[in-house]
Amino acid sequence: MKSAAALAFACIAAASLPAAALDYPTRQIDIVAGYAAGGGMDVLARYFADRLGALSGKSVVVMNKPGANGNLAAQEVAQARPDGHKLLWAATSTYTSNQFLYKALPFDARRDLRIVSTAAEYGFVLVTKADPAIASVDDLKAAMGRKDKTLYGASGSTTMAAGEMFKTMSGVQATFVSYKTAQDVMRDVSAGELDFGVVDATAALARARQGGLKALAVTMGRRMGAAPEIPTFDEAGVKGYELNGWMAVAAPAATPAPIVEQLSAWMKQIVETPETRAFLATAVSEPFYVQPDKIPAFVDAQTEKWRKLIEAAGIQPQ
Repeated sequence: MKSAAALAFACIAAASLPAAALDYPTRQIDIVAGYAAGGGMDVLARYFADRLGALSGKSVVVMNKPGANGNLAAQEVAQARPDGHKLLWAATSTYTSNQFLYKALPFDARRDLRIVSTAAEYGFVLVTKADPAIASVDDLKAAMGRKDKTLYGASGSTTMAAGEMFKTMSGVQATFVSYKTAQDVMRDVSAGELDFGVVDATAALARARQGGLKALAVTMGRRMGAAPEIPTFDEAGVKGYELNGWMAVAAPAATPAPIVEQLSAWMKQIVETPETRAFLATAVSEPFYVQPDKIPAFVDAQTEKWRKLIEAAGIQPQ
């Protein structure tokens, strides 16, 4: 049932929009997420879907479509009817870096998708096997230096790029091993099959607190509020290292402006509530909202940042 605050906000938002938006939504809204059910990104998607449903007055359902680093989900939404009833929940890579990592994408994120709103910001974490002898990034580097062959794992282009950035900036040598999920990476790190892994913070901290893993550094430029004990890479000795991820909701590019404005207004309401900040803290994320008129420039800057990073790391498109 809608709260009084949600009802009041919905009425105010609707009153400020052109008449074409007042009939939206007319049925269930589907949010396509390119992540497996139950994972950290899926949990966030379901939180925002629930709040969006309360404001819109219609059911909002998360549809999981994992695969190809989010490209399958993005393609479905890019080709959907542009009426606001099918949206995309995706991370940084979908909107910025995948175009440099895949040779032939069946869609163009900038041309075929329109970001409605950013939602959350998060970091990635360098993890290794829980070992009293490895308590810092320097300890890990020393341990790797004593081995003939070292391996690291990541699942997806974003965490791979984060790992390659660590190698480039710290001078370590390690061979990359690709995994389907962060859970697979952490399993092999815990078992000692990998020297280290780079995974999203939500997954890393949950596993580290259960035992078997040690979180050594976070990629964000500041310590995470949910895990202040973990140093940044810069603090851990990899000077200048900073890499953040973010989540955003997008619609097909041809979606009418009044519908986009309505969705954007609802998302702003959700992102800025204390309840959302508290929830995101449990998922090792933080609220992140970019003003709608600044989103294109923001995405352009992020895209260029990832292009340079991928080029410097020598990552070849698949």
